[in-house]
Amino acid sequence: MSVFDHYRPNERAFIEQVLDWVQQVEDNYMLKVTDFLDPREQQIVRQLVGKQLAIYEDGGFVGAERRRLILAPDYYELDPNDFEIAIRQIDYPTKFVELTHRQVTGTLLNAGLKRQKFGDVVLDDGIAQFATTRDAAGFIEMNVDRVGKARIRISEVAPEAVLVVPEVKWSDEFGIVSSLRFDTVVSEVLGLSRQKAQALVKHGDCKVNHKPIDDPSFILEPDDLVSIRGYGRVKLTAILGSTKREKIKIQYGIIR
Repeated sequence: MSVFDHYRPNERAFIEQVLDWVQQVEDNYMLKVTDFLDPREQQIVRQLVGKQLAIYEDGGFVGAERRRLILAPDYYELDPNDFEIAIRQIDYPTKFVELTHRQVTGTLLNAGLKRQKFGDVVLDDGIAQFATTRDAAGFIEMNVDRVGKARIRISEVAPEAVLVVPEVKWSDEFGIVSSLRFDTVVSEVLGLSRQKAQALVKHGDCKVNHKPIDDPSFILEPDDLVSIRGYGRVKLTAILGSTKREKIKIQYGIIR
């Protein structure tokens, strides 16, 4: 059985990349510092690397979701500077503008930055900060001067002023579904009709493990994180077996 058989077809390219990273580190006795990876990508890296190499992680913020990983020979001693993470703050007119995560992310992407080049966006009481790579920080400072219609300024953040990512508290819920299709599970956990769930997918409002999906029949698996614009996040925690009528018992968490 191939290693690819354990993962979804759309993850194959990333798996090949990770295997190449491992080979580079082993052959050249060098560090590999990844871009910012989402939680699913981090999980895949840990599974593929196993105990072959040392793995370290940092997202710039305490509690960060998106993180850079260092893959290294087992004799490597961690130097936090090797992560090459920069924290930047967006200074904006708080009396007239209220920034959202979506606005900040959209602004960085529209400036030409790839999503892997910046990590979490943290907002707290009029303060907006984000993590990025050191090499991308200068590009951002030169090319980003607006968020929406608001003029902004990008500034460096002193270590003692870095925000902490708010703790996420998942509910603990149980349900019964006829299948693990995306539209079926979403219909059950959010109380929507399957037609509504299908429409959300077709309108581009849904992601699984931070990746957009366009197929309502997409099959979910344990640990999948579902994001639905306007409805929050759902994490499929476990499959708990079948009922007498052969329906599937699931455990999940939800954040609205």
